Amino acid sequence: MAGNSLVTSVTHTKAKATAGRQKPYWVEIQLVDEQGDPVANMPWVAESSHPVSGPVDNFTYTGQSDSDGLIRIDMPHGLELRLTLDGNQLAREMEKRALRVSRDAENDSVVRPEAEEKEYIWHYAVIGELCQSSPNLELRPGEMLPAYHFPAKTAFKGFKFRTNELEKRHVIEICPFRAWELVLHHQKDYSIANGINLGAAATLAYADDSTLDTVSITRFFINQCQDLSRLPQLYKDGSAWNMLVQDVPYSKRYYPPVFMDTSRDTSPKVDEKDSLGTVQTQDDTATTKADGDTQLYYVYNEDKLIVAWRGTASLFDVGTDLAFRPVKSELCDIDKTQCTPLLPAGKVHAGFWSGYNRVEKKFSKEVSKFEQLAGERELFICGHSLGGALALIHSVKLKNVNPVLHTYGMPRTFTRDAVMQLSEITHYRHVNDNDPIPAVPAEANLDNELYKLWGWFGGTLGFFWSLGELLAYQMVAWGDCFWHHGNTVAFLTATQSREWNECKRALPTPAGCITIRNPLPLKAKLYLVPALAEQEMQQAGKKQKDFKASLTQSDLNDFFPKGSNPDRGVNINIFEHFMTSYMPYMYNKVLELIDKASIVEKRTFTEHMYNVDSFREQMAENKNDIPTDELSRNEMFLNVEGLLGVSLTPTLSMPSGNDTLLRFAQYGEEVMENV
Repeated sequence: MAGNSLVTSVTHTKAKATAGRQKPYWVEIQLVDEQGDPVANMPWVAESSHPVSGPVDNFTYTGQSDSDGLIRIDMPHGLELRLTLDGNQLAREMEKRALRVSRDAENDSVVRPEAEEKEYIWHYAVIGELCQSSPNLELRPGEMLPAYHFPAKTAFKGFKFRTNELEKRHVIEICPFRAWELVLHHQKDYSIANGINLGAAATLAYADDSTLDTVSITRFFINQCQDLSRLPQLYKDGSAWNMLVQDVPYSKRYYPPVFMDTSRDTSPKVDEKDSLGTVQTQDDTATTKADGDTQLYYVYNEDKLIVAWRGTASLFDVGTDLAFRPVKSELCDIDKTQCTPLLPAGKVHAGFWSGYNRVEKKFSKEVSKFEQLAGERELFICGHSLGGALALIHSVKLKNVNPVLHTYGMPRTFTRDAVMQLSEITHYRHVNDNDPIPAVPAEANLDNELYKLWGWFGGTLGFFWSLGELLAYQMVAWGDCFWHHGNTVAFLTATQSREWNECKRALPTPAGCITIRNPLPLKAKLYLVPALAEQEMQQAGKKQKDFKASLTQSDLNDFFPKGSNPDRGVNINIFEHFMTSYMPYMYNKVLELIDKASIVEKRTFTEHMYNVDSFREQMAENKNDIPTDELSRNEMFLNVEGLLGVSLTPTLSMPSGNDTLLRFAQYGEEVMENV
């Protein structure tokens, strides 16, 4: 530049120095990642360009960034420069780099303040903006370049340095080439990360699979899990929850989800103008015509496979739920010429079994593919309500590949004799307070004589017989009755009451005494995982015989009986069945545990802790008036909940576990409890 005039000449100046002739223009560019670590040995190309006539021949510069990620270009001219990096090498390198916790590129950078303090010019870039062409990525069928990493308006254009930006150092902070993955732990012990994330996966089963739907399954696992500007969110009935995710190399991203829906008619359409039409064989018809109303999806990446079954979402599903009849479980081919029992003994709910078999029949190719994937990856299965029952059946089918199963508000599915054979399946069964669905079918032998005597009509009579049993508050189980499978995870509201004697005064001694019992005002909703207490007692061993005196095995069995639900009283509430009631409570609990682990500097997630502490104070103040059995029960409940912190350990043990939890807390917002 000479005054305000643009110098268009590209000739070398005659300027000299003692070290020899020097080039009058220079620019320095430093490549770093989000942690401020240098991106070294990165091949680069810088092309000179005239603002009017475009690229200038013979003024192209090449090289590699040094060990500090630094690029220095000395030029005989003051023309604009366009910097591009080798796309393949950049993608490979940035896959290895981890994300910073906070995701606002402009305001959360740890690189920017230091750079600007030194009067450097700071930039933020994704790899698509630094590449000249697309790297050799292995795109799956139907997949496009990720929009976040390759923005439509700026991808493949390089980084431009104008004339007035020369003779300065520029710091380019490069976003790692990563994707989000749900945090899941394939283990026998309970993990609260599994609880919330498989709950989210089960909730997603109610969504559509259309890519046009902003809240669809595909949009979540593809679009949201590849957008690093924010955490993926689960949307349901006007609510939204951030997911607990970790960043992984882009190559380990999720494959497009596979959605299966037996209610869809996928048969080819007959062309009425074509005299030949379209002919289907009987086998083709069996696999393409609509059959019932069962839905599920699966999604996988390099090392994990998730399958989620949809719960009751239609009148047909209601019919499936009400088909209480217990039947023998047999897997048969289409013609029923070859059948294999699922279990050697026991029976399964007829409606649930029928719903599951529709999938096996209609989507045999997809099921075969799924089973192949399950043998090569860690398998997680989940479902809510009816979806939980179908998920359990599926887990029994795949028990040899060690599935981790989480269900939410599921009904009883198998009879006692069947459940007794399934102890090796890892299953955590979440029950939200007075959700009525886990109480059905009733805990009684439903294989009554009506089924045997009256054929299909007996099924109808048997249903009403069973319904009558269901209405009874307390049932005495007998025979091969319906049982629950798995470890109970109870979201249970604990209450307290005062008890005292009130007597008529009659001299010389009081007479006519009656016992009065009134509830105390404060309640507390507790997150109870009895399996953690059992685990803790096993680890304590002989050195801690007196560990939590209230946590005896007999007490746990009394309150959390195997094969049944905890005694929750009769105040059932259908609104506590929906996932919009399960998800907020699990979400709050994860935030609280992060808070208690001192991962966040300022403790902010205190709503639940405040309720529990107030409940505990009330219990201490009224200790002498609270009935003994009730006091012991609540002490045990509080001790069991106090063990929940261990369920965060698997996540904390991950290499990026602390950052993962810190990020979740940073963007988390506590849902106020109304108990």
